[in-house]
Amino acid sequence: MSSDRDPGLQPERTLLAWRRTSLGLVANGGLLLASGHGTSDVRLGLGVVVIVLALSCWAAVSAVYRRGIKPAALGSQRVLRLAAGLVLVVGAFDLYAVVTR
Repeated sequence: MSSDRDPGLQPERTLLAWRRTSLGLVANGGLLLASGHGTSDVRLGLGVVVIVLALSCWAAVSAVYRRGIKPAALGSQRVLRLAAGLVLVVGAFDLYAVVTR
């Protein structure tokens, strides 16, 4: 059994993981939009912000993948902190939507 890994698969797996994260954030933004329909402009605004941030994340990761940058760039401390921060912000928006319902 060879211990060599196919270097072509790691960037693909990383890209797919980032896309799943972005898709989850887009779904969260859609739920915020749906929960704010007709009741609160704040929820509508939060939903739009979350969707824009998630789609921006998706586009940025896809651009990095297309340029052929090593997957380590997507796993850098700065990128991971940014992603964690985005998830925390979305969680705070969701909490706000639940509490004010």
